[in-house]
Amino acid sequence: MAKKKKNIIEEEYDIYDDIKLAKRKTITNGEKYNFYIFDMLAIEKELSNGKYGKGDTTISIMKDFKLMDEETGEMLDVKLRCSKKINDGLELEMPEAEEVFEKCIKKLEEMGLTNTAEGE
Repeated sequence: MAKKKKNIIEEEYDIYDDIKLAKRKTITNGEKYNFYIFDMLAIEKELSNGKYGKGDTTISIMKDFKLMDEETGEMLDVKLRCSKKINDGLELEMPEAEEVFEKCIKKLEEMGLTNTAEGE
């Protein structure tokens, strides 16, 4: 079995104050796949009064987001880098974690993030 070949190029830049947005340009077995990673730790920390947004990070279990790529005009997938603590809270359906995460999403939507799961 042939191994998947993966090339990753990452561009990281600030979009709003201290919120990091990284664009990853990848090629896996010749297929182009570009996506963004939003680092939402600062938003988590702000909206939870410091309870979330620190410690270990992970990519959120919520993956229904897109953002316009200004270079190409394409809507690219967005993966959310969040604290492991809030992600675990979402998996365990803890109301406080769900409430803080929802507030984070609303704030990101104000910045141009599109939630493709709305209405489901």
